[in-house]
Amino acid sequence: MAKTWHYGLVARWWSEFNLDGPEISYFKKAIQQHGVPALDVGCGTGRILVPCLEAGIDIHGTDISSEMIEYCQAKLDSKNLKTKLYVTPTHELDLDCEYKTIISCGVFGIGTTREEDLEGLKRLKKHLISGGKFVFDFYLPGRGSNKWEWSEEHQPNLPSKWSKSDHRDLLDGTSLSLQTRILEFNPIDQYYIREILVEQHKDKMLAGREQRQIRLNIYLKDEVEFMLQSVGFSEVKIFAGLSDRDPIPSKDYYLMVEASL
Repeated sequence: MAKTWHYGLVARWWSEFNLDGPEISYFKKAIQQHGVPALDVGCGTGRILVPCLEAGIDIHGTDISSEMIEYCQAKLDSKNLKTKLYVTPTHELDLDCEYKTIISCGVFGIGTTREEDLEGLKRLKKHLISGGKFVFDFYLPGRGSNKWEWSEEHQPNLPSKWSKSDHRDLLDGTSLSLQTRILEFNPIDQYYIREILVEQHKDKMLAGREQRQIRLNIYLKDEVEFMLQSVGFSEVKIFAGLSDRDPIPSKDYYLMVEASL
């Protein structure tokens, strides 16, 4: 199974359409609060990194996908922005820099094993300056439940149906459509397999089609806190979404983590 699905048409989709969102201002403010230099882990095509550079923030970027990094570099070139970009998975991170703030948006547990996730946290800790902060997000299972509700009788028939096609036009006259579905749940090992399908059309004719699968690990709130503490983070704060309040069980399923050395 591919370590990431962010290649080919999928990478182009991310580059063209994954451009905004409230996370951008949240992570930008986090860096401004905790200090630079900063590192964007899993920067992709630069959704957060580029606005940070435009705001004068000293930030580098990493991503496992060389194609995503190429799209990111092209955006930097078009805006006359410069920084360091690295192609590396987080669990193999070995840079010659240390950072005051490390951020990661929509990356934790994607395309990895649980052992690689733990190793990734160790590597990130090693790249933080003393007193530095690691800020990242993750989702709880079952829209906020801290309990597994994926007993066999509650699981949907898998594979699930394809999501509604998200069809968008490009400036070059082509169009892309994207669909996803879930192939497998594994409540014992706490992961699921998601499949993504991207089709490219030109003059209403199919010009390309790519279908990729990826593993997504799922963690409970206490697990993430324990993992961070086990690798040496001294203080871990977990917030509800893009706020500064404690998460409410069975209500908040999108969480933000701030881990300190």
